[in-house]
Amino acid sequence: MLGVRLDSELEARLAAVARTQGRSKSDIAREAVRRYVDLHDEAFRREARRQSLRASKRDTAEDDGFWTALAEERGA
Repeated sequence: MLGVRLDSELEARLAAVARTQGRSKSDIAREAVRRYVDLHDEAFRREARRQSLRASKRDTAEDDGFWTALAEERGA
């Protein structure tokens, strides 16, 4: 359950759209939120995928060298 506060102008516009479409304000708001989340969730997944592919192409020997040098520096 989610409660959302709208300014009076947006509430009136939403009510008008709901009337013209024969739908409830809640139904329209639910659809709008679903579309927003789908859009932004997909963008997040694309970015995660891009970073994962980029990391998989890195030279791991370079990373190993870094960690080895750090361990030696700390006397481990």
